[in-house]
Amino acid sequence: MSTPVGQQVAAIRRTPAQAQRDFRTLLDVLARPGSIGTLLPPPEGPAAVVPVIGLADLEVPLAIVADSSDARWTRAVEVATQAPIVPLTEARMVLALRPLTTAELSSLHRGDPMHPEHGTRLVQSVTGLGVPNRQAGVNLRLTGPGVPGERRIAVRGLPTEFFATLSAVNADFPAGVDTFLVAGNGLVAGLPRSVNLDLSGAV
Repeated sequence: MSTPVGQQVAAIRRTPAQAQRDFRTLLDVLARPGSIGTLLPPPEGPAAVVPVIGLADLEVPLAIVADSSDARWTRAVEVATQAPIVPLTEARMVLALRPLTTAELSSLHRGDPMHPEHGTRLVQSVTGLGVPNRQAGVNLRLTGPGVPGERRIAVRGLPTEFFATLSAVNADFPAGVDTFLVAGNGLVAGLPRSVNLDLSGAV
């Protein structure tokens, strides 16, 4: 028996104090690419909904990409944010509860040099974030604005091609896509469009 939508909405809604803490964490990880922050996961549902609950509202066109196991959360996020649900190519925010394909990632709106604020904000669910480990996942070396020298991060649950495509999508900075990677335990990392991704450590 499925959980009623009202209960799902209650599970993912944030208190004002939680929302403020989430917002500070999201700003911090986006300003310091490669750093890892912590969001408080909801009592049920994917942790990746947390940034969307805090950042989306009725003026933010939202697309949600999910497989069958997470599709039930689409309606709960819609109700909780009041955001209009639109096709992927029209979204200004995307909640990806499964890995976006290369074609899907390439289709995201990037804005343009005169209107970079129109670029999509992507919240991508991953299975793990942490210190680089050559035994599993994709190891990234990050350089650029907000990174003192370099930072390294390991991402599990996404293929190497995802990051190669993201680099291509952001090649025309300041146009591009800002990305939050969110693990199920609430760990979060930010990849702003300005960051340089070196995939030489990918495994």
